[in-house]
Amino acid sequence: MTASQPLDIGAAFRFLRALKLNKNNDRAWFEAHREPYDTVLRPGFEDFVAGLLIAAAKFDAGFAHVEPRRCIFRIYRDIRFSNDKTPYKPRLSAFLSPRGWRGSTPGFYIALEPGGESMLAAGIHVPEKPVLTDLRRRFAAGDAAFDRLMRSKRFAAYLPIATDPLVRMPLGYDRDHPRGEFIRARRYMVSRAFADPELSRGDAFGLFRTAIRDTAPFVRWLDLSLAQRREPLAEEFE
Repeated sequence: MTASQPLDIGAAFRFLRALKLNKNNDRAWFEAHREPYDTVLRPGFEDFVAGLLIAAAKFDAGFAHVEPRRCIFRIYRDIRFSNDKTPYKPRLSAFLSPRGWRGSTPGFYIALEPGGESMLAAGIHVPEKPVLTDLRRRFAAGDAAFDRLMRSKRFAAYLPIATDPLVRMPLGYDRDHPRGEFIRARRYMVSRAFADPELSRGDAFGLFRTAIRDTAPFVRWLDLSLAQRREPLAEEFE
């Protein structure tokens, strides 16, 4: 593959479409077809993630030295507590953050999955309680940078913000607060889905890189809103 297209999307989708069939999603089929996964898909996806980390580092230096393998989810499913006992995920996926996929910090989730299931999501999915408390306080207080972000033309394509809100307002907040949706939130994620032809016939890496550029101000705002803040946000939102 080339530097501009580190992963062969066509080959990846062919493998994943076959794996997605229930009759193929077993260890015997996977072992018989392991070569393309080991020689093309896995290293190609690692390069794909490495390139996106470089793109993310332009907006947050914390991404600059992250090992790509720390961000990539295994293709093997944890079936211990699931009714679905198929052993493999029919996708290539990763969560890009300064702490890798294990971090409950803001970042970017990417998934390559045929059937229109490919996507980029950005934000914080499972914030720890102190983090959630800090974010709720920031939303309650109001913030001009967040208001500008919500008016950004680039950002509009990824809205609305998925919040999985509580039914009731947390204690200590006015139930009629104008930012109640965000104060009641249990997560803060935006996303965009990609159709199969859009990726297999176009610039797949470029599409994800652009999505990171568009959503990076949101990830950065979340990060700077937490208790352990880093340097002030310098960029302006369009």
